[in-house]
Amino acid sequence: MTDPVRLYLVRHGQARADDGTYGHDTPLSPLGKRQAEAVAVGLAHKSLAAIYASPMLRARETAEPLARVTGFEVGVDERLREFEMAGWNPDAEVQDYVWAWRPEDAASPGGETIGAFAERVGAACDDIVAPHPGEAVAIVSHAGTTDAVLRWAMGIPPDSAWHHEFELPNGSISELLVWPEGRHPEGPPRFSAILRAPGLDHLPDALRSEY
Repeated sequence: MTDPVRLYLVRHGQARADDGTYGHDTPLSPLGKRQAEAVAVGLAHKSLAAIYASPMLRARETAEPLARVTGFEVGVDERLREFEMAGWNPDAEVQDYVWAWRPEDAASPGGETIGAFAERVGAACDDIVAPHPGEAVAIVSHAGTTDAVLRWAMGIPPDSAWHHEFELPNGSISELLVWPEGRHPEGPPRFSAILRAPGLDHLPDALRSEY
């Protein structure tokens, strides 16, 4: 048995490109940059041991202020990138890919399946918590990635259907405790406690946005 790992799951700040596109290299908007600064202030005194981030620009830019205040380098993990969603529009209320819910479904022809997405995020989580018993870690990524992390924490297998989602505004922080080797010798091999999902106390009302 080991001490739990405290995970802070940060959704990146609002991202906007001048040409209206949205992809790997979409940067933070001015609002998103202010949200990233607020995240850094909110986590500055949490005694973090490490920061991990998706390779996508909006996640790396959100992690930068936190890296500055803590002095840590950001560990970029390719497996934390967002699920590939064809034609995603940050200003649309309902996306065209919402029909995708079975593990074999993909949001674009020949693209990554939801099951494969959940499997890679879960593998990243296993590797992230293993070296940090009793420590706190920040993971800066995306709404879909954070959904997958929370499903991993709850023990939902990657090959299960997606019947729900967590509402995770830009700049939100979800917090959980994870016992990688279980909390009790006779209990499950991994145990998690979701403390808040999402937390917005660090964001003034003027900095709150859904996308």
